[in-house]
Amino acid sequence: MLDMFISLCCSLNYFVLLINMVDFASSEFGASSAESGMAAGIYVLGGLVSRLLLGKYIELVGRRRMLLLGLFLALVMSGTYFLIDSLAMLYLVRLLHGVTYGLCSTATSDIVAKIIPASRRGEGLGYFYLSITASTAIGPFLGLHLGAMGDYDYVFMVGVLMYAASLVLAFFLRVPEEVLDEDQKREARRFNLGNLFQLSAVPLAATCMVFYLAYSGVLSFISSYAESIDMVEAASYFYIAVSLGTLISRLSTGRIYDRHGPNIIMIPGYIAFILGMIAFSRTSDAWMFLLSGFVMGYGISIIFAVCQAIVVTRSPPHRYGVTTSTFSAIVDLGTGFGPTVMGIVLPLLGFRDMYLMCACIAVVSLVMYWLIHGARHGGSNGNDVA
Repeated sequence: MLDMFISLCCSLNYFVLLINMVDFASSEFGASSAESGMAAGIYVLGGLVSRLLLGKYIELVGRRRMLLLGLFLALVMSGTYFLIDSLAMLYLVRLLHGVTYGLCSTATSDIVAKIIPASRRGEGLGYFYLSITASTAIGPFLGLHLGAMGDYDYVFMVGVLMYAASLVLAFFLRVPEEVLDEDQKREARRFNLGNLFQLSAVPLAATCMVFYLAYSGVLSFISSYAESIDMVEAASYFYIAVSLGTLISRLSTGRIYDRHGPNIIMIPGYIAFILGMIAFSRTSDAWMFLLSGFVMGYGISIIFAVCQAIVVTRSPPHRYGVTTSTFSAIVDLGTGFGPTVMGIVLPLLGFRDMYLMCACIAVVSLVMYWLIHGARHGGSNGNDVA
């Protein structure tokens, strides 16, 4: 429960910042849409760096120690937002803050992967990621209201408070640590490609990366899109609708995956997201705007949680840290580069066609999933995914 609450605090700050970065960069420093998208996405790229370079040390150093280190550094970086006076400095702070966030999120995911038995991993991860579900509702809702006040110091204070609370909670966290033999310790210390990556996680991670490339346009540009279609008030409730859809799917689909395999929930999850994105791109009514968020939320939670459950189950226990860091780092490429890509595409297509393009990208991800896993192993239960 403590691990789940720490994950909630870290993710809450992530979404509060993300929802405001595009507008902050453009209003404070006159950034273009592509430059503003970079300010949002470079945070995730920092997380990618930490996952790749530091994820392999989690079992060696200790899960709890690594989490404490990440939370302390994240707290320090949260305070630096108050000192930003240029676009270049914003990029640097976002990059370094992303490094600390990646360390924290990898450690919390590694801890829960160790605790949950393999036979209930789909269900257990679904419950754990309710912390992300809550943050996707509270974070953007809070971020939009704080950003609307015009004083971004209120936005930045959220990070200081969240990481301070997480650091205190982490001291009370009791974590099962991996006992490594000498060969495993030598392997963990060795710096090569095989130690940085869990290769078995790469194909499904790439599938999720493409999926989150599609979703990144919603995450980063929703406030600007809502303003352009006169849906500003509805936008403040959009992520609550997303989270309600996510909550329903997390509570109902994890157990189905454990018993019947991924295809029975992954295919409907993809279809829900694609239809929701199409509706989102064409909406002119508040009710459809919110309904599209609900439908997309139902699909979003399934894709990430199930793919991660599969790759963790394929991994040996002493490689859980590397597996979760590999998976998350590759997925982060989609969220990290997505805002920049969408910022380049936006002037060419406009919001509506850009989001229609995102629906097509999600179709590509569905095809990837089917070819990589669904066609051969989609009927295998959650404890038999090899």
